[in-house]
Parts: sequence; C-alpha cells; structure tokens
Amino acid sequence: MKNLLDGKYALITVGGRGIGKAVALEYARNGANVAITALEENELLEVVSDIKKFGVEGISIPADLTNIGEVKSVVEVYFKNFERCDILVNNAGMSYYCSMLDVSLEKALKLFNLNLIAYYAMVKLTLPKMLDQKSGNIIMTASVHGNMFFNPNQVAYSSTKAGVSAMGKCLHNELNPFNIQVNVILPGAIHTKLYEDSAERGQIAPDPISPEAIAPMYLFLASDLSFRRYQGKIINQMLLFDLLPKIKKEVNQTNFNIKKITKIMKSRLKKGEYGLLRKNQELIDFLIRY
Repeated sequence: MKNLLDGKYALITVGGRGIGKAVALEYARNGANVAITALEENELLEVVSDIKKFGVEGISIPADLTNIGEVKSVVEVYFKNFERCDILVNNAGMSYYCSMLDVSLEKALKLFNLNLIAYYAMVKLTLPKMLDQKSGNIIMTASVHGNMFFNPNQVAYSSTKAGVSAMGKCLHNELNPFNIQVNVILPGAIHTKLYEDSAERGQIAPDPISPEAIAPMYLFLASDLSFRRYQGKIINQMLLFDLLPKIKKEVNQTNFNIKKITKIMKSRLKKGEYGLLRKNQELIDFLIRY
C-alpha cells in the first residue's frame, strides 16, 4: 500500500505517548510531516527523533495545553515551521476518578481546559489557515465514556468527552461547505498512561488494546480514502473492534470483497452490528487490509 499522506502537514496534541505517539509515527510512516505538542519535552524529543527516521520533517512543541496562552503559542510555533495544516488531531486528555464532591473546582477547571477548551482553541486557531487552503481534516479523540458509559466518579471526564463529540458534529455542519472534514473517534480501553492511572485507582476495565492497534483508524480518516463517506462521523472504536474478528473469520473463507461480505453477514450479525458494518465498510476494509 502506497504512502497515504505524502507531503501533508499534521499537528497532533499529546503526541509524546499513547495514542498521540502511535498516530504521529503512523502518519510519518505514510509520508506526513508531523508536529507534536505535550507537556513532557523529553518524550516529545524521542518521538520526533523516530518521526525523522521516516525521512519527513518532525518538530516538538512543549506546552501546557491547560493554559490558553500556551495553546496560542503552539499554533504560532507550528506555523513558523510549517506553512500548512492539512490534519489536526485533537487528542489531549486527563481524568480524575473521584466524586464531584471530592474534586476541587480548580482541578475540575484544569481537566475541562485540557479535555475540551484546548480542543476548541486548537480548531479556532488553525481554522483560518485551513479556510485559506480551502481544505483541512480535523480528527477528535473523545471516549466511550460520555457517549456510551456514564459512570459515577467520572462526571468531569465524561462531560468533556461528550462535549468533544458534540463539538465534532457541530463543526462538521459548520465547516462541511468549506471542504473541511471533521470526525470523532471514541476509543474504548487503550493501554495508555490514562488507562494505567485509572487501573491504579481501582477502575475496572476490559483488557486494553495497544495504541498502535487504533492508529490505523486515524490514518484512514486523515487520508483521501475517507473523504467522501466519512464526514461528521462519531466512530466507536470499541464496537468496531468487537466486530472485526467476526468479519475476519469470513475473510478466511472467501476472496475478500467488503460488499460481498456485507451481504453475507446480514443474516449472521445482530441488527446493531450489521448497521455498524454497513456504515463503516470502507474503514473495516482498510483495517483488514492494512
């Protein structure tokens, strides 16, 4: 498969670890020039070193994204180095696992600033350039928490992730006429620092998958392969990955053709699963082949 992002320029928040790191390396592997930002400078520098091994440009922009002034600085530094922003991946996230009564307003404000306000600000500050380019691709990381699961002790976190999904849908409706693509991914249990911190606090979750396993979803959405069908979608990674093994079983029994398999699976899947397959045929086809 040819490089899918040759010559494109991407900005990824929290790109020094977890999903952001995996996505940054996936993009670089596919020909994109990548800028990453996060608080931990050492992590960023290590990832940038790996990005450059793919023969593309990579820059690190250390910043505290809970501070709106530093978010502004990130975008200023980005555009001093890169003339375009073809892809913005809003991926920042933190959580407190405690009751509303036990978390201070100051801590809650910090969480909202990182998980929601930084997303809004990143879009607002990069959008003028995308409008000038007459193109752009915005991918938001939300969560199944706030969209499927509404657990106690996660009021602030789940509220922000529900807000990210709403932001993505509204942005799609606002920006679609301007050739700017917006989609939202809802990760389930991913083996990140956020997951490890939650596990230490006693939060029960299923066995996590690696960030590298979810990165191809971000690649597909950033590429031209997704442009026509994937506009304003909220894609549930957890449900999608539950479905994939059932599709792969069929792949082993027949020549792989996603439309043919979709017809075959109509009688073998539950209604919700079949609807998910129908709506995401191109993405499922990509994930199986990639």
